[in-house]
Amino acid sequence: MEHLAHFGLNRDPFQNEPDLRFYFDSASHRDAQRRVERALRQSKGLSLLCGESGTGKTLLARRILEGLEEEIFEASLMVMMRGKAGAASLLRRFAKQIDIDDPADEQAALMGQVYERLAIIREDARHAVLIIDDAQLMDAEAMAEVGMLLNFEYEDRRLLSLLLVGTRELESAVSEDASLAPRIEVRVRLQPLDAENAAAYLVHRIGVVGGNARIVPPDAADALLKFGRGRPRLINTLADNALFEAYLASRPTLAAMDVERAAADLGVGGDPGSTFGNHPAPAAEPGSERQGDAVAGP
Repeated sequence: MEHLAHFGLNRDPFQNEPDLRFYFDSASHRDAQRRVERALRQSKGLSLLCGESGTGKTLLARRILEGLEEEIFEASLMVMMRGKAGAASLLRRFAKQIDIDDPADEQAALMGQVYERLAIIREDARHAVLIIDDAQLMDAEAMAEVGMLLNFEYEDRRLLSLLLVGTRELESAVSEDASLAPRIEVRVRLQPLDAENAAAYLVHRIGVVGGNARIVPPDAADALLKFGRGRPRLINTLADNALFEAYLASRPTLAAMDVERAAADLGVGGDPGSTFGNHPAPAAEPGSERQGDAVAGP
């Protein structure tokens, strides 16, 4: 895209896609990964990885999955979706992921198939791991089925480790479930980026696409942290929009005012809709319809 080329970028450094090439090993992410991996490698039953929306839980879950060796683990990742997070859907998807070709329609028979397959995996000296992302979307019945999977044992050994990944809503739901709450063995909370890690995060993102980190000077980085609340997803969205603002103004680097404009347009400023009004508008290109301090939509 023309505005990316303006900053010497060959790709979008701030895309919000679960691309492991952009994974940033912040202090919080590193700590969370070590704690979760310890739980899985010790065959713990139920682990929770929770955090605010946009803190990078999905990318971390995929990184953890990638780090589980195939010769040691039979690891699966499922992402819950609204309307498709019921017990029947969850069990059938899991059955297919562990190579059950014809999952039964009847619940008891399906659970039997899953048990038999997990026992075979155990006999192969491997351990089954199920990671469920956006697990807060599971309904009550699905939560109950998850609890039943944790009961599976073979030769006095647990057959499955379960990692539930989600928002604080998930943490509350599990804690209030009388059957699941006592079974939590590891609970990990992913924290937003602090100032030091946020600055390093921006440098990393730009470096992945071959760019020069100087396009985001310290004042712009501070603004991205402030309005992005330390959440990588929101930081990405703001940075992407701010880059376009700087491009429209023909500036070679980002300015704090570009971030503030983006925050106002997206409605994430301290005073949404008016944050940008205290600053001069970027110069409009010839023929542009943008004038004055009017705030455009995202």
